[in-house]
Amino acid sequence: MNLSRLFTPLTLLFAALLITTGCDLANSGNDGPKNVAVKMQLNTSSTAAKYKAVTLDSLTEVKFLVEELELESVSDDSADFEVENLIVNLPLDGSIIELTSQNIPEGFYDEFEMEIEHDDDANTINDPDFIKEGDDDGYSMVIKGSYNGEAFMFRTETDFEIEMDLNPPLEISETSGSPSVAINIDPAGWFVDASGNALDPNDPANKEIIEDNIEKSFDAEGGDDDDEDDNDDDDDDDDD
Repeated sequence: MNLSRLFTPLTLLFAALLITTGCDLANSGNDGPKNVAVKMQLNTSSTAAKYKAVTLDSLTEVKFLVEELELESVSDDSADFEVENLIVNLPLDGSIIELTSQNIPEGFYDEFEMEIEHDDDANTINDPDFIKEGDDDGYSMVIKGSYNGEAFMFRTETDFEIEMDLNPPLEISETSGSPSVAINIDPAGWFVDASGNALDPNDPANKEIIEDNIEKSFDAEGGDDDDEDDNDDDDDDDDD
């Protein structure tokens, strides 16, 4: 009996099984990219009480120009959201808005970056508030309201590169439901100095301090929208 003729088909079959099993193992636990939403809201709950003496009567409009959104992973890889010249007009009642959503590779992400920049060619922006007469660069942020009963429009051409840590990191995996990044902006400290004294947004001398306050007012957290829904359901059950 020729044993080589017997072992040859068995060897081929065993090799095929190894290849198939290896492919299954390589693909297990990897369900591809997940759709991640980026959401934003104005939230004054955290520091509003600290600045009760501020004489800023009201905000009537807050909008800015987003050029880039990026998630950075714990392994230093990054994932960009495709946005350019995105005008964000924030609801003043604290409602949450979704800026964008995109498929992001699986992994753990511990930092979120956002670039608010003026447009290099402001004539392409369909909002005259962002256009700076005699200058193609235009403005990056526009804030309207009233201060001591006088209307103001605070505009800045400053570029803001805002880096926000996600703690704990945002997990994007096969088991994550609807991952999202929530950006909270607290405007309560925009128009005050380090001692809590009010700053007149109409006074150009206050511009640099106000810009610094704005940059510090951004905070981000990662989460799972499905978990938030479950928590809401649990709260409802507790109320019953």
